[in-house]
Amino acid sequence: MRCAECRTEISVPSTYTHGDHVKCPTCGTRHKVVRSGETVRVVLADIGPLKDALHANEMQQSRLEAELRHARASFGIGVNGIGLGVAYAIWQVGFKEGQIGMPLLWEVVGVAILSGVLLELANYFFLAKRKAMSRLSGEIEEIEAERRSLEQKIREASRV
Repeated sequence: MRCAECRTEISVPSTYTHGDHVKCPTCGTRHKVVRSGETVRVVLADIGPLKDALHANEMQQSRLEAELRHARASFGIGVNGIGLGVAYAIWQVGFKEGQIGMPLLWEVVGVAILSGVLLELANYFFLAKRKAMSRLSGEIEEIEAERRSLEQKIREASRV
């Protein structure tokens, strides 16, 4: 049999009965001997540290999911479209001697929205936003795999 923690081979003498504890010679993890008929297994004896690790894992996962929601919802550099719209208005009025009125206002709003959307799309597809979202998604997948592993170990140890 192998240690649930470090995967080192553990020998269980035939004198050990169901429910006895055996210690891993490498990492020192205590295991419970499970005998059912002729088969012998070892499971973790103390699941307290596993439950603590599972709780910490869940907290980290919720934090990462909140960061991912924030990254998806943020406007990022798209807000700079407003500044480009204002700069366009100043350029139209100051250098091209345009008339201040509703047509100019609609033109400025169009430039601001279009440039904001284009900047946000560039940020999403090529820049930091996409990178952050990919990193967070990868970390969440790793955390979920670790959570499933911890839950499996807890289930195995609780069956005894």
